[in-house]
Amino acid sequence: MSSRPVIHSFSHDALGARFWVRIADEEATYAKNAAAGVFQMLDDLDFQLDKRHDSGPIQAINSMPEGALVTATDYLRTIWAFAQGLREETQGAFDISAGALFDYWQQRSELPFNADDAEWTKACSAVKEGKFQLDGAEFSCVKLGAKLDLGAIVRGFAVDKMAEMLENNWGIHRALLIGGGGVTLALDPPGDANGWRIGVGVHSEMKLCRFALASKSGSGQVGRLVDPRSGRAVELPEPVRAIATTGLEAEGIAMAAAVLSPAETEEMVSRGCSRGVWQPDGTRCGSMTYFDISDRLDRPTV
Repeated sequence: MSSRPVIHSFSHDALGARFWVRIADEEATYAKNAAAGVFQMLDDLDFQLDKRHDSGPIQAINSMPEGALVTATDYLRTIWAFAQGLREETQGAFDISAGALFDYWQQRSELPFNADDAEWTKACSAVKEGKFQLDGAEFSCVKLGAKLDLGAIVRGFAVDKMAEMLENNWGIHRALLIGGGGVTLALDPPGDANGWRIGVGVHSEMKLCRFALASKSGSGQVGRLVDPRSGRAVELPEPVRAIATTGLEAEGIAMAAAVLSPAETEEMVSRGCSRGVWQPDGTRCGSMTYFDISDRLDRPTV
């Protein structure tokens, strides 16, 4: 009889991605019910935070006239506070209110870039001039041009909320949460393992416990990564990966590192004791240096 720990795996589509919940060392029906509860919460997050919903809160905010205000949800207040802190820390290299630029590059697709493009100039001006403000629970449009796009960090926030629900509502502590393949949050590992085995690229893997790993790559879509400071798309030779204790911070750090210079990235990482980055050139800094990277001998957990 095998002594291999039993791991129950469940998946669900939300926020434009496929999410997985892997629960270890629990009875099958209990694990299934817990996953169902988590996915119900995930659907609520989808409506609250995804700009694709025409009647959703994000579209309502982006459609506000100057001077208007709405009541922000707890979800949005948490994300906004984190994002504003990282925006200031990176001097604008990370900015969730730069949606006009993100939309411009997504709509351009494969078209060659033209610095004289009036639409690009308009998008850059919108980012520089537009401003949202959060005062308590009131979210207001101070100056037209700002446009929320939470796509860079919303999956990290989602896996954090999923983990919180599993632990606090269901008493489940041995689990792995995966958001779209770009962010993974590991709780306690199964059995007596010292971490969940996580694939890192094609040839490597690492073990995670009580950490999140996020990656950003420019492959597969032109303009997927944009530097709000310059308004230009960023291309990476290899993915950038970041480590932090929450999915939200890991995704935010990875996104910022994708557009910052290597020196700027190291400076950013040094400001947090749990932060770590694996840069496209292979350089590892911060807490990433504490993790052993081994050969991927067989298929890891993710």
